[in-house]
Amino acid sequence: MMDDKTFEKWKQNSDLSSKALEEISEIRRTPPSRRVGDSRYSVTGRFSSKKMKSTIQFESHKVELPYIYQLEHNDDVLEFYDQPLQLKVNHITKNGKKSTFLYTPDFFVIEKNKAYWVECKREEELLNLLQKDSTKYSYVSGRWSYLPGERYAEELGIGFEVFTSENINWIFQRNLTYIEDYFTSDWFVDEVSYDKLQKTLIKKPGVTLKSLEEIGFSKQMILSSLANNLIYVDLNTQLLKDTEKVNVFLSNEQMAGFQFFNQNKIWRNIEEVKLKSGELILWGEAEWEIVNCDNKFVFLVSFKQEALKLPLGLFEDYVQKGHIRGVGKKVNASQSESMGILESASESELKVANDRYEAVMNYLEEKDLNSIVTKRTIRSWVKKFKDAQIKYGNGYIGLIPSTKKKGNKKRRFPKETLDLMNEIIETSYYLGKSKSAKVVYGEFALACKERRLYAPSYRSFCEEISNINVYVKTRERKGRRAAYNNEEFYKEERFTSPKHGERALELAHIDHTQLDVEVEYNEKESKRPWCTCMIDAYSRKVLALVISFDPPSYVACMNAIRDCVRKHNRLPNSIVVDGGKEFNSIYFESLLAMHSIHKKERPPGRSRYGNVGERFFGTINELFIHNLEGNTKITKNVRQVTKSVNPKEKVVWKLELLIERMELWIEDVYHNKTHSTTFESPNERFNDSLRDSGVRERRYIPYDETFMIMTLPSPRRKTRKVHVGRGVKLNYAYYWCDAFRDGGVEEEDVEIKYDPYDISVCYVYVHGRWEKCFSEQYKILSGKTERELKIITDKIREKQKSYSRIVSINAQMIAKFIIETEHMENNMEEFKRANESNDGSENKNSEYTSTDAMSFHKDEIEIDESKLKLLEGFDEFE
Repeated sequence: MMDDKTFEKWKQNSDLSSKALEEISEIRRTPPSRRVGDSRYSVTGRFSSKKMKSTIQFESHKVELPYIYQLEHNDDVLEFYDQPLQLKVNHITKNGKKSTFLYTPDFFVIEKNKAYWVECKREEELLNLLQKDSTKYSYVSGRWSYLPGERYAEELGIGFEVFTSENINWIFQRNLTYIEDYFTSDWFVDEVSYDKLQKTLIKKPGVTLKSLEEIGFSKQMILSSLANNLIYVDLNTQLLKDTEKVNVFLSNEQMAGFQFFNQNKIWRNIEEVKLKSGELILWGEAEWEIVNCDNKFVFLVSFKQEALKLPLGLFEDYVQKGHIRGVGKKVNASQSESMGILESASESELKVANDRYEAVMNYLEEKDLNSIVTKRTIRSWVKKFKDAQIKYGNGYIGLIPSTKKKGNKKRRFPKETLDLMNEIIETSYYLGKSKSAKVVYGEFALACKERRLYAPSYRSFCEEISNINVYVKTRERKGRRAAYNNEEFYKEERFTSPKHGERALELAHIDHTQLDVEVEYNEKESKRPWCTCMIDAYSRKVLALVISFDPPSYVACMNAIRDCVRKHNRLPNSIVVDGGKEFNSIYFESLLAMHSIHKKERPPGRSRYGNVGERFFGTINELFIHNLEGNTKITKNVRQVTKSVNPKEKVVWKLELLIERMELWIEDVYHNKTHSTTFESPNERFNDSLRDSGVRERRYIPYDETFMIMTLPSPRRKTRKVHVGRGVKLNYAYYWCDAFRDGGVEEEDVEIKYDPYDISVCYVYVHGRWEKCFSEQYKILSGKTERELKIITDKIREKQKSYSRIVSINAQMIAKFIIETEHMENNMEEFKRANESNDGSENKNSEYTSTDAMSFHKDEIEIDESKLKLLEGFDEFE
């Protein structure tokens, strides 16, 4: 990232106008114009950029995130900004009308010699947009263009580019994520090991990565040398994970001159595609027919009768890349019909056709007929055989029984009745009220009566409803989330990257669930605890486990990260979370950015994106939790629960014992159990991956006091006042440190953090550093283990909450009584002033009683919140 001096030098070297430079300066000064997230179908997130020293937002991990990786590792790119300032662009619609609207590009990029805006889109999305409106998007000379954005940029002399999914080399992307831990400027090279590696590559150019490991070179040393350009591998064509196929060279020049590599280079064999009407092509796995073509467009139609118009240049590019392949001429109608008959024949029909074929062959060859059918029947089969030979070119087709074609297959209801039935279903049955079919049928029968139409039976009406696609029916009646389980699985047309990563600690999921077991909460009641897990996506190993009575919050997330570092001294490169507010807190995102962790946020209401966590929770419930005393599995049918089987009556587990047994079950059972997806145990897969992908010492995080301070949460009110001689008040107790003796700190507000695992200490930010403060309970609690401190802290906090509620109620009673008394005093003063100002004897002799003072309704008293200061401080720590 450029500093002000470097940016001024860049401006002087550029040939941009002053207006353009001012626009760029404003983009650099301004934060992102919007916060991305809550995408219905895409995985959004934050990329921790070392080049920009900040987090960069992305709206798609299949388009924008790969583009960010390219910008991050492109030496020509100096800076890049996500969601830059909105542009006021002009657009001429298809009708010739002028339109002006605000538009937000995805990125703004500053390179050494140019600057430009970028719009990122999937290729499929661009094709759909091109069909709808060709005045916004176009494809000319091998590149996509966004015309309104280009017109705006052209006025300033700045560039505008469209980046599509077709521009992504997924082998290169996978290699970047595989070695991103080794991209560092402070890397130390072992000269002795590198000299040995250099001599090996001079002697054996093109040696495989696996052979280098077998010789004795560590994976850490090889990947570090590669990331720092000391050795060369073609990252665009060779996948680093396939160590047996990766050829290693000393430099790019050595690879270019290596004869062995040139002789074994693989070229794509592209089948010939003829641009003629009636030609069939394969686009991916779908078959399309070329209907027409001219010098600008190619018109296609699919077997589903979907029409598509492709620019000629884009069609030729797809052919060159191998996305479109030639098939040949379209088969004639008779061939198509014969193939349809053969494909639709059942096994029993083919068996009958085989028996008939044998009888026909015997008859034609004048052999003995060993058949129970008559000669007349055989002559009928022979005629069908010969007719099929003439019509289809294959007599066997005529012998396939056509029983299923018999009968009248046409709908017997009038067209008007069917149209009315579909109309009633769409307008009434699809409503969110979830009306029953019988009620909707009643509406249909009344409508038929009004229009004097024949009303089909209720059974026929239900059959019509059952023919509707289940996903469509559920979506219209119950919403898209309820229909999600019936939605078709998304199938990628071409492989991009493994959804669970290439190695261990590359990708992890954090998720919460409430355990299905009642645990003793206090002497009077029980509760179901919450479980927060961090699970490695590649190996399915549980990296962190946090169990508490507190509902999901950013505190649980921070504790999960702390537990992961405590166990493994490192964190994953990317973390997948849902859209919960605890994952969007400034503390959680700052902690991830500090350790260069990328955050991915899965779409809401789409549980398949978090299947790693969901499956683990299902496994632990089935094999552990549901076998404990007091499990709540029976409460799913709550009306069947009696007192004798009520989990509330069978509470035996305490939280500390449950945590101990659950961690033991995970370590001894789950981690050593063969996973049905990976066919390995989580421990085996995790350890093998760490060995194969390198030690990655740079990712090591010491579990020390500095790290613990960074993972500590702050209370709801983030600052506290330093009371003279007493310190800061937190959790109904005072905390003290020697830094409070400084007179400049007394009576000042300081930032504070507390340890949810140890109530005896807290940390305050004084004189530019975090100071550790101790409470009165420190001597009692010192020496306890972290788990013991956590359990004691939870119990103390719950008692303090209960006391807070009691004190709060008492304070309200006292405050209300005082306010009522003040109201009486005001009434008495008014009465006294009225007597003094009135000379009448009647008023002089009158007396003021308490009944007069209370001649108001207590319910009408408005309690001034400023007078309820007694309540302050009682609800600070919930």
